Amino acid sequence: MEEERAKIETKIIDDLKSKNERRIIGALKLVPHEGSPEMIEPMFEIMLGHMGSDVQMLLEKTIHNLKDPNCIDPLISMLENKKYFDIQAAVLTSIWQSGLDVTEHIDILIDTAINGDYMTVIEVITIIEHLEFDNDAGLTSAIQKMDKAVEIKSETQVVLGSLRQLLLDKLLGEQ
Repeated sequence: MEEERAKIETKIIDDLKSKNERRIIGALKLVPHEGSPEMIEPMFEIMLGHMGSDVQMLLEKTIHNLKDPNCIDPLISMLENKKYFDIQAAVLTSIWQSGLDVTEHIDILIDTAINGDYMTVIEVITIIEHLEFDNDAGLTSAIQKMDKAVEIKSETQVVLGSLRQLLLDKLLGEQ
């Protein structure tokens, strides 16, 4: 049984890594039923290459429904990996669309926002708006990081200020 499952997972991952759109689509259709956290990275790898609209639609539908909490670690690891910098907003969208609880990773979310582009910051704000925090130390640390970040002139300075205010509101229990 376990061996059978491993074979299925390996086949899906191989198909996700394939350059053949039909194989990719077939694999994406299996992910909701046969998926595992090991498939997260290969799915996002598809975004780094060229993909047809059918693949894109199915991929987005799939990555926006990752309800398994075991998906959190691979998603957070991708945010920390420079290789995925250009698709950070998509990774973040996947986290909030899937309703995954990433409160323990607020420091990584804040670092991602500070170093990211405008859409990345917007996605981090959206995630934080939907989280319930019971860790004041984490929020306080995040606010301290934001204090430094909002002083730096950048295209994201204004939206980072909004993120800082949201964190403060969460700390004060106003959200």
